[in-house]
Amino acid sequence: MKLNFHKSLWEVECANVSDLNHHLAVIQNEGYQGTELFLPFYNIDLDATLEAHASRGLDIITGIATDGKDLQAHVASLVKQVEYASLFSPKLINCHTGRDIFSLEDNLTLFKTALELEQQYGITITHETHRFRPTFSTFGTEQIIDALPELKLNLDISHWMVVHESDLTDQQERLDKLFKSVHHIHGRVGYEEGPQVTDPQQACWQEHLINHTQCWQKVIDNALARKQEAFTITPEFGPFPYAHRDPTTGDNLTNIWKANRFMKQHLSEKLIIPT
Repeated sequence: MKLNFHKSLWEVECANVSDLNHHLAVIQNEGYQGTELFLPFYNIDLDATLEAHASRGLDIITGIATDGKDLQAHVASLVKQVEYASLFSPKLINCHTGRDIFSLEDNLTLFKTALELEQQYGITITHETHRFRPTFSTFGTEQIIDALPELKLNLDISHWMVVHESDLTDQQERLDKLFKSVHHIHGRVGYEEGPQVTDPQQACWQEHLINHTQCWQKVIDNALARKQEAFTITPEFGPFPYAHRDPTTGDNLTNIWKANRFMKQHLSEKLIIPT
């Protein structure tokens, strides 16, 4: 199985085709296999985007997020956004789906719609484990997976660390169950009080980095058991307010692009894939 690393453009300015081409040149040079574009914050022309990626042999993952004041609005936004996201010919569509304040029944309606759209478009749709969404906790996510075992997750485990104020070693059985549903990873290291450590290379965060890596290894082991040919990972350290800043100067305490590059290198070296 091959690990395919995608670069998020979250931490950089990318407002036009010139910006995009600049970033893609760096991304290609650093050995990524593609990008992950969060479409609600991405306004560059579709055709120009496809051309820029194709010229460098880079794949695309598209990110979307359902929104609205009620279930009906979220369903409508899901249908509309999946339709648009599919035009990018993505390797998969990653979705921030539903709301933490909706009932389980309402959120399941959304997830069922997503499964139907997955079949309609023939594109994998993963649902991100994230605060604000019904997947914000391990317990809530387990309820969803129990109801819809065919649902696919994007594991951003840093959010669970914050929500449970825990390194999660106290609920290993539930994690092992949920990891079987993971088909994409957002590779950011969080901790008990926040979704992003200052710098994953710093000695003070090494236990957290090791813990996250052990979790991700279990996900990869499950993908190997499914006989997947490839698995996608997006290193996802982000800008302020995820990034820690000097309160006086306002400067980030870490170069976020370099932190993501470190995560790519770290996971390339540490995740074990038998040959």
